Amino acid sequence: MRALSASRIVVAGMAIVLTTGCGSASPTAPGSVAAEISAVRDATWAFHDINQAVAAGYASPAGGHCDQSPAGAMGVHAANQALIGSQTLDPTQPEVLLYLPTGGGKYALVGVEYLQPVLLRNPATGAVAPWFAPEPWPSTFVPITPAPTLFGQTFQGPMPGHVPGMPWHYDLHVWAWSENPSGRFTQWNPSLSCAM
Repeated sequence: MRALSASRIVVAGMAIVLTTGCGSASPTAPGSVAAEISAVRDATWAFHDINQAVAAGYASPAGGHCDQSPAGAMGVHAANQALIGSQTLDPTQPEVLLYLPTGGGKYALVGVEYLQPVLLRNPATGAVAPWFAPEPWPSTFVPITPAPTLFGQTFQGPMPGHVPGMPWHYDLHVWAWSENPSGRFTQWNPSLSCAM
């Protein structure tokens, strides 16, 4: 009888594995994504105050270009160059903060962006470096950085830098501080507008 009970447990366990393995292409469970987004919010809470963001190494959004498209807005990108250059992704240290101008020189923190430069190997020299030119790299160069993932999401790209000094990269937008009807991880947020 004991052997029969053990075999039933094994079969039941296999059914659970098979059932849970079929739900989503994402390796991250929805509950853990919510916890990870909560950790992002905890880590970036202080950056609602632009002075705190600047003290932490982010560029000030003041005077920055607010990115808008027919699909919605991204806001002003306030990048932390030290984090961009680190090649290490940490969910609690986004490389870019996204601010929306609200009028009177004020800005609202609406999201974050994770950014990983594309590293290329020059076959002639063997050197490995990011690519900063606005045009694509020569076909002889070999990208050695695959698209990373966070929160069960694969980054978009590669794409050219959005501002001077930003290399070709992969990125992932996370609307941690603003609802996005198109999805928490989509690039553009139709509920936002750069018009004040």
